[in-house]
Amino acid sequence: MADPRKRRRFSPAVNPPTYDLSTTDCDVLTTEDCSGSDEESCGVESGMPPEFNTFWKTVMWKPFNFHAWTKLVAYAESEKHLPACRKAYDAFLTYFPLCHIYWKKYADLEEHYGNKGETEKIFERAVKANPLNVNMWTNYIQFLKKTMNMDLPKSVDKLRGVFREAAKASGMEFHSDVLWRMYIEFEIQQKNLKEVTVLFDRVLTIPTQLYKTHYERFRAFVFTCSPIEMLSTEELDWIHSRVQLESDNDQIAAEDSDDCLESLTESDIAKFREHILKIREQLYILNEAEVEKRWTFEESIKRLYFYAIPMNAKQLQNWKKYLEFEVSQGQHERIVLLYERCLMSCALYEDFWLLYAQYMEGHSVEGARSIFERACRIHLPIKYGIHLQWAAFEEKHGCLDSARDILCHFEQRTPGLAIVRLRRVGLEQRNGNLQEAERLLKEAMQISAGTKLEGFYAVKLSRLILKLQRDPHKAKTVLGEAIKKDPDNPHLHMCMLEIKMSTDEAEDAPLVCLEEALKCKLSDDSKKILSQKRLEFLEDFGSSLASWMDAYNEHQTYLKTKRDDDDGNKDIVKDSISEDCYPPGVLPPSSSLKPEVPSDKSTKYAPQPAESLSKANVSVPENFPTVSYSSKANTTTPTVELYPSSNYHSPRPYFAPKRTYGAPQNAPMQPFFNQFSAPRENPFNDFHQAIIPPPPQGPFSGPFMDNFRMPFNIPPIFGYGPWFQNFGAQAWNRFFPPQ
Repeated sequence: MADPRKRRRFSPAVNPPTYDLSTTDCDVLTTEDCSGSDEESCGVESGMPPEFNTFWKTVMWKPFNFHAWTKLVAYAESEKHLPACRKAYDAFLTYFPLCHIYWKKYADLEEHYGNKGETEKIFERAVKANPLNVNMWTNYIQFLKKTMNMDLPKSVDKLRGVFREAAKASGMEFHSDVLWRMYIEFEIQQKNLKEVTVLFDRVLTIPTQLYKTHYERFRAFVFTCSPIEMLSTEELDWIHSRVQLESDNDQIAAEDSDDCLESLTESDIAKFREHILKIREQLYILNEAEVEKRWTFEESIKRLYFYAIPMNAKQLQNWKKYLEFEVSQGQHERIVLLYERCLMSCALYEDFWLLYAQYMEGHSVEGARSIFERACRIHLPIKYGIHLQWAAFEEKHGCLDSARDILCHFEQRTPGLAIVRLRRVGLEQRNGNLQEAERLLKEAMQISAGTKLEGFYAVKLSRLILKLQRDPHKAKTVLGEAIKKDPDNPHLHMCMLEIKMSTDEAEDAPLVCLEEALKCKLSDDSKKILSQKRLEFLEDFGSSLASWMDAYNEHQTYLKTKRDDDDGNKDIVKDSISEDCYPPGVLPPSSSLKPEVPSDKSTKYAPQPAESLSKANVSVPENFPTVSYSSKANTTTPTVELYPSSNYHSPRPYFAPKRTYGAPQNAPMQPFFNQFSAPRENPFNDFHQAIIPPPPQGPFSGPFMDNFRMPFNIPPIFGYGPWFQNFGAQAWNRFFPPQ
């Protein structure tokens, strides 16, 4: 029997992985059976360098390991073996088509061996895979200039066609200034000045990094060329009419316009240039405003093209904010361009693909489908999240067969994902094909036999049969067989209990189910839940007090847990009796929990001492346990701690050394001034130094630092003293009850 790990591998085909959505079977077209020999299954060829086949097997086993591919390519180049290099590059660039650096290295390799035709084909493939990559277009254009005879009209037309394709594909990119400069220089060399003006008009309306440079170069171009040579006929006639109106000579005959243009004076030409620049200056100002809006986002982009290393969170957040901004501007063409730019560097992040598809769905369903296809077939073929979204998209638009094929193909490519199988079941269930849904769940149970997933699928299958097929007997049969195989699975017992509670069973059927479940080797938490349900069932439907008492006593044993005390030598038993039956501020015996401190620091919520409970309107039984703040069990006389330090906020800063103050208990209010001492020059000193002396001076001490509510520029009169002691809004003031 073949190794199950070699059951499915990716094909080393040069073309990207594709699906045939027209088929209804589940044969994965992009994988092949590797049950045979490794040489046949992995595409190993003879005549290769010694270690090439070893590297090739590694990349075929893990086709999305970028570093394994780079090692293969590096080894092939080091051996200087052209067939091995071609095989490595073709396969590598199939899985990572956005690696523009390796496209350039591949083209340079073919050029080094003198294969100009192959080099040009590689460049064509590269710009097709990276249409927004300006560097790839410029490298392609430079190669054509170097290899073609530019004196031939055919070569000129071909290069002009490449320029037009490049400008159409990547001309609106923010860093496309080099491409526009090369295009304009090419047209100037060909003496096509009117086309140069058209190109300047286009680039002056595109927000680019060197937008000022383009305007300056256009000014220089205007002053070096004649307006008649650089302007179109329509614009030339319009400017000529404006010049004549300014000259108070409005009697212009249309038939004499050509003669008038030929007889232009230097002053008329200057006016022509002034009008030309005035029109382009308005375009430049509008474009400058657009650049300023985007400059902060563009400046924060550190990675323009694809790299296999992860991108930091700051860069990802910048792309998201940039996309949100561009969407808010409402220019569809620029929004699409920015999404494409983002996906050049963030192609491995499915969030951006989903955002792009969600946006495009509102404009074109076919466009959104194309985005899903690119993401799932080329860049993210093993990401289940985007495949599930693609299937949901196809189901939403009524393409059920496509949705089935997408899920089926992906499950065969990456088997064992429960979420994919459940999505297939849900697809069939929503469309009324319950038999197919049941078959898929039974098949999943067979595949996952002997694992926890088998019980998971059994629960799903039983619920499907019970709720949709209305067959409780069959549902119980499915669960019963699953419980026999995995009796220690609490989910199976809970599901069986739900079915028996919701169907017309014998009165004690749920109780029998619970008793059987409690006899299994379940976890303590699961037994607590089942025991609680048994107790509730007996309370609601039980007819015997003895059975209820037995269940109650057994339930108490499940609720008790052991844990070590603070010293690690003793265990404290936590009683299961609810704390709600005790008055506020009093805990049950043997409790290690402290009472909850109210958020309000006012004294009316302070816990009352044990001896004062009898004075309040609360009936206290004899031997009633009092509150204890000890971490150990209450084995001796209960202790009461009236005012723990956690009940009030210390006014000192957290970085100041601790200093204890005696809480003023029943301290009489002192006068503002000492009546029994002679008056001083500054009577406020008595006020400041009365009763509680000021704290010792230090870098983090003093009356201002001690009072956390007061700023540091308040006079010393508001420091510690009788006024602050008796009326300060602290929890430890004189209004606390005495000990």
